[in-house]
Amino acid sequence: MPNPIFENFVKLVDSGSLAIVDDEIIINFPEKPETELVEETLGSIGYDFDDVKTYRKGKLTLSLNAEYWNSDSVLWESWEDLYKFAVRSSSVPENYYIIEARQSSLGTCVQAKQIELFCRMRQLLATLSDHCVPDEGIAKGSQKMLFIIETDNNVCKHEFKPTVDWTFVSSIPNAGENIDAVNRLIDFLSVGDSQDNERRSVMRSAFNDLISVCHSAEVIFSTVLKSAKKFLSKYEEHHDLFVKRFSVNKILHEINEQDLNYTSKINEIISGAQNKALALPGALIAIGAIMKIDHLADGLAVAFGVLITSIIVHRALNVHLATFAHIKKQVKSDFKRYDNLNENAEIRKQANNTNKDLTQLLRKAEDDAKTIQKVIWLVFFAVIMFIWFSVSNIK
Repeated sequence: MPNPIFENFVKLVDSGSLAIVDDEIIINFPEKPETELVEETLGSIGYDFDDVKTYRKGKLTLSLNAEYWNSDSVLWESWEDLYKFAVRSSSVPENYYIIEARQSSLGTCVQAKQIELFCRMRQLLATLSDHCVPDEGIAKGSQKMLFIIETDNNVCKHEFKPTVDWTFVSSIPNAGENIDAVNRLIDFLSVGDSQDNERRSVMRSAFNDLISVCHSAEVIFSTVLKSAKKFLSKYEEHHDLFVKRFSVNKILHEINEQDLNYTSKINEIISGAQNKALALPGALIAIGAIMKIDHLADGLAVAFGVLITSIIVHRALNVHLATFAHIKKQVKSDFKRYDNLNENAEIRKQANNTNKDLTQLLRKAEDDAKTIQKVIWLVFFAVIMFIWFSVSNIK
């Protein structure tokens, strides 16, 4: 919002003709304003009014030296002088009047946008840097910046001084659009959530990509300064890749967890089947150790016990086979949804490999369970033959 006090000062200056003599600006008014009005206007903006030297006979003399101002001077001889101030302070004054151009902060000036772009970009890079000189204050990073950025292949080191001359800054086109781009980048770094560090890392990666075309450290800052919109575009591109990579890793981790979960279940069932399969031989060993078949009744009792044990183990293995069939359907259903991720071959490949491995493991587990069933009945018939042989030789 315009400052009414500064507006009065601009109206006063614009009403006369200007001339610069040494370090003073001389204003001649065709229509002489009242001394009280001039004194009040100058006093309101912080200028020390001298009853003898400042205003005489319709001629206003203002010094450009800081000692005559109680606050920061609003007068600048040229845009270049204002730019030099911005280089030292990393900011554009709220109120300013450019004598040579007869322009002020009340209007929209391309040069002001260009200076603001310089300040904002330097602030952004100082925030992104690993080290800068000075490392704090309004002039943070004005003398030197250091970046050490890790890439997939190596570590890139960039050390440069973030300064350019006014000729270059004044030639930057579309300064307003570039400022909007820089402001968006700065906003991304100050969201205040748990992803701030990740966004900073992604932005540093985009910065490294942007300056990869620079043949020397001297042109790094100028390259970034004139490419703010491209910097924003590269950041968005790198951030999209980061999000996709994060999503891919999350899904791959999910696939690995499913693989481990199913493998544990299958191994647990196989272990149970093996324990049940050992029940019959164990029972036979115990019977053989404590009992002799001396009568037909003894043989029938043993045969009946072995039959019951075989039936129980067989039915238990049937339950395991049914469980394997159910798990096979679950695996097929769980991994089918990854087939729709056509945009990422890595996920699809990992899912297919895991699905194939689990299917093979289930098939082997089923074959083993069926084999155990056959062995159980083979043992049963061997026991019957042994009992028949024993009973036949009873005297």
